[in-house]
Amino acid sequence: MSPRLPSGILAAGLTPFHADLSLAHDACAAHTQWLLNHGCDAVLLFGTTGEGLSLSVPERLAGLDAVLSADIPARRVLVGTGASALPDAVELTRTATQDGVGGVLVLPPAHFRQVSPEGLFRFYDRLIQAVGDPDLRLYFYHYPALSGVPIPFSVIEELRGTYPDQIAGIKDSSGEWDHTEALCHHFPDLQVFSGTERLLLQVLGAGGAGCISATANVTAPLAAQVLQRWRADEAPESIQDTLSAFRGAFAPLPTIPALKFLLSRRLEAPDWATVRPPLAPLADAEKETVGEIADRLEDEEVRLPGPNAQPT
Repeated sequence: MSPRLPSGILAAGLTPFHADLSLAHDACAAHTQWLLNHGCDAVLLFGTTGEGLSLSVPERLAGLDAVLSADIPARRVLVGTGASALPDAVELTRTATQDGVGGVLVLPPAHFRQVSPEGLFRFYDRLIQAVGDPDLRLYFYHYPALSGVPIPFSVIEELRGTYPDQIAGIKDSSGEWDHTEALCHHFPDLQVFSGTERLLLQVLGAGGAGCISATANVTAPLAAQVLQRWRADEAPESIQDTLSAFRGAFAPLPTIPALKFLLSRRLEAPDWATVRPPLAPLADAEKETVGEIADRLEDEEVRLPGPNAQPT
């Protein structure tokens, strides 16, 4: 099986809202296009960074339609289709697959804890059967700190054996290098992405596909330089160090509000700072920290969207 989704740098795209908390379709499409034009090989829509679990099924589908209607290549889009209810996950996954996206990223249901490997297998098995489309390309979303449900190697192995053409890869957001490295070595025929660009060089060196990162919304140009230099064997370590430092700078902050505030500041678009409850806007001290990070990005000549880059 050859994946449609490009390997390399993927941003876990932010989802812009209007002040009334409705999804801002034009701004979403424009931000996705900006990312693809400035270092991203593909973009994840409606993942955890994109507040996907705070969006209804119709909202996610309408947002995907808005992005694809803006002439963004479907194969360069990965869609978060995880949902607590299996029928919702089926509807999202089926529609995204029919739209020809590069793949779907499926977080296991997060409302049950201590799910058995058998239960987890049954969820993904029923999902794939219900979608019933040979063009499905499914990526597991291993994020136990958020979902409380780790995805064991045994489940991946069993599902890959059952559906060799549909199982395409894994996003590992465990943050544990030993786990990511083991995935790369155990599943060399799958695309393994780290959830942080801090591990980008290590993932590439282990045969992995790249990274899918929240902070790539603003650091994608730097991450792309690391990838390009690695491919050209041109000593990417110093740029990786800078990239990792920016990732670390965001670590003490609430990531989604911080990234959205940075974009709202840069774009002169106050609505970009809007987050859906239960997320909350930044405190004043946190805004000052984000401003300092933005200044550092400009000092590194990392290009950020300008005021005319996106409609609202």
